[in-house]
Amino acid sequence: MFEMKVRFATPEQIKSFCSVCQKMTSDIDVVNVANPYDRIDGKSIIGLMTLELNVPLLVQIHGEDETCAGEKFSEFALDSAK
Repeated sequence: MFEMKVRFATPEQIKSFCSVCQKMTSDIDVVNVANPYDRIDGKSIIGLMTLELNVPLLVQIHGEDETCAGEKFSEFALDSAK
């Protein structure tokens, strides 16, 4: 399993993130750090659009895309999202 903290500042970032997820074969979950029981499928644009902006989130990837996930999601990393 691969994990990375992310934050979305705009709806356009969410749309871009979902587009990247949909090109991957792995299962991708987006988890609210404050409430770990709140999980959303990273490939669901409708689910992702329900997220509050500027909140720390945890992306969990299970599958064969784990090795390249870091570079695919680097633009959404918590440190780079200001």
